[in-house]
Amino acid sequence: MNKAPEISVVTACYNHGRFIGEMLESVLSQTFDDYEVIIVNDGSTDDTARILNSISHEKVRIIHTENNGPAAARNTAIMNAKAKIIMNLDADDMAGPSLLEKAFKILCDDENTGIVYCDAELIGAGNGRIETGEYSREAMLIQNRIISLAFFRKEDWEKAGGYSDELLYGMEDWDLWLGIIGLGREVRKIKDASFYYRTYKNPAESRSGKRKSDRLKADISNCIIFNRHKKLYSDYPLIYKRFSRFEKKVKIKLFLNHLIFKNLFKTKYTDNYAVRK
Repeated sequence: MNKAPEISVVTACYNHGRFIGEMLESVLSQTFDDYEVIIVNDGSTDDTARILNSISHEKVRIIHTENNGPAAARNTAIMNAKAKIIMNLDADDMAGPSLLEKAFKILCDDENTGIVYCDAELIGAGNGRIETGEYSREAMLIQNRIISLAFFRKEDWEKAGGYSDELLYGMEDWDLWLGIIGLGREVRKIKDASFYYRTYKNPAESRSGKRKSDRLKADISNCIIFNRHKKLYSDYPLIYKRFSRFEKKVKIKLFLNHLIFKNLFKTKYTDNYAVRK
């Protein structure tokens, strides 16, 4: 029987086939080589399926699904993962050459470390560096400080409930990190390694860009995360109070929005939040 790899690199891909070659090259050239790569084509509508089907490598597996969103695609990849350690790497991003090696050592040295992350170099339309800062639980409750590329344990992903498909507009990575933190796991940052995060001139080309251009969608995601992790927030009364007030304001905004547009737009309900399609 073949030995299971130490790390499973999971990638959700929707219409980003043109970047797959760069992403794969960044993984295949790692200083650490005991890994597998699982790419889930999330119902792409361009030539992504053709590009993925042309890949032939012993370390790479391709899965095609209908378009169910990145949370479902990542969960599908992890369910099929053979390793105990998972690395999430989006299809349009790239990993620094020693990232897997350094993250693996940290996770092996401390069994209670649940998340390993690092800073990001911008590629594509932007340049510079995303400095995530030092981790603290309080800071993570206020705003996500861990970019989507991170390492975590498959057993923690399962206990935390995986990536949530309740977050229709994104932030499912923040939700998962809080779920793992809620298990009592520690978070470690690699200070001397990086990954490469792609940016776009047109925000509509990325889901995070779309969300940032629509403040209401971002607010809804924040409220859902607050509700899903109220127990964790309750350990910090000032932060809890702040988010409770914020949630009330968002609900009022949504109610007024629904009253104004109810005759013009169909309405969809998610977790007690009315949202215009």
